[in-house]
Amino acid sequence: MINALPSAARHRAAAVLGGCLLSLLFSTNAAANGTIGIPTPVDANLSCKDFDTAGILRELLVSPLPDGVTAHTDGVLSVATISFESTSGWLLYWEQLSSGQSIQHVGISGAGSAVLYSYDPPVAADAGLHLPAPSSATLTVSTETGYPPIANALFCYSTPGETGFEGCTLGYWKASQHHDSWPAPYFPGTLLQLAFGPHAFNDTFLDALDYKGGPGVDGGKRILLKQAVAALLSSTSAQVDYPVAADAVTGQVSAALASGDREVMLSLAATLDAYNNLGCPLD
Repeated sequence: MINALPSAARHRAAAVLGGCLLSLLFSTNAAANGTIGIPTPVDANLSCKDFDTAGILRELLVSPLPDGVTAHTDGVLSVATISFESTSGWLLYWEQLSSGQSIQHVGISGAGSAVLYSYDPPVAADAGLHLPAPSSATLTVSTETGYPPIANALFCYSTPGETGFEGCTLGYWKASQHHDSWPAPYFPGTLLQLAFGPHAFNDTFLDALDYKGGPGVDGGKRILLKQAVAALLSSTSAQVDYPVAADAVTGQVSAALASGDREVMLSLAATLDAYNNLGCPLD
């Protein structure tokens, strides 16, 4: 349920997003080339709870998503959004107004499709979020070719100070100055298959932390494995209070890889991504 912000907060939201963002409403050259998040097609009925087995994520649902600059809150997280039609189609820009929360994912849906944008590490703003343009197979004489209107926006976030759990990002574990924090028996040259079974690639942990993802099942494996390595290191470290035990991480990842189902892999990757961003207590 979205509660309207007080008048002062609405004015603040307009000020925060005003200027360059508001001017986009009148721009004929606006394009979706500023997006920070990594987009993944998902089910249109996605909930943050669908990939939160530890129950640490909250969600702020904006439905319907209004045009123009608008502020929204659930009493904890406050965000401002601006949705407008550019020459490429409908775009969403958003900015976090409150502090103390970490936004890991923003899902958008409409026109029968949905996309989940994931952030590692979490960010406080993003630009150019959009739904897929209609494919040539679905076009009709009356169909627009640009990005369709966005009906809903879903913000998945955590409040690290309230959960009591911790997690270190893949960026932390990848940095060479942090390799001395890797918990035994793992080290940068550990092979993925030793931890996650024969369906993992024959690469090292350090290779996986630098994976870029990609399409298809192999792309899904890479997206999952880079988060899985960070999750396993966090869950094994005696200094990190991770929400999932190490044997559960390896078991769930191995099962997802063996399934050969890209959506299963992406769902688990989203879960681990959120847990890996709970806040790292290590130096």
